[in-house]
Amino acid sequence: MKRAKSSVSISAELKAFLESGVSVVVGTRDAELVPEITRAWGLLVSKDRKTLSLCVPLATSQKTLDNLAGNGQIAVCCSLPTSYKTVQLKGQCIETTDPRRADLRAVERHREAFGRLNDRIGFRRQRTETFWRRELETSPVLVNLRVVPELVFDQTPGPDAGSPL
Repeated sequence: MKRAKSSVSISAELKAFLESGVSVVVGTRDAELVPEITRAWGLLVSKDRKTLSLCVPLATSQKTLDNLAGNGQIAVCCSLPTSYKTVQLKGQCIETTDPRRADLRAVERHREAFGRLNDRIGFRRQRTETFWRRELETSPVLVNLRVVPELVFDQTPGPDAGSPL
């Protein structure tokens, strides 16, 4: 993995948002600039607010993991289903590991919060849980990514989309 150039400090407000029931998608690219995305769960901000970790399903994320091994560049996009508030963090993935117990607990908390939020907007819990069961059946193994965010952007649809935070 590559080392990050610099990191941003994640505010308490942004930490609360990132660790809520947001939808999380990880974007990477290969050497030919071909993009790849995968869903992620259990985002946790470190105590010093300089790194974050999240889990991706192994079976559906191999291209993502290959891209990270090649260049380490990553974009993490988090969107709140109830308002479309969206934040994108760009940076370097500095480590891939097996998830720890705390990571797996974060995945479960995240899925629970995501289910509650989606239920509020009419996407019933049963449908959300069906989605998770299918994901677990196809990829029961998770990989933990540790990321140093270097840039943070507001990506909420509207006139300020793309603005640095």
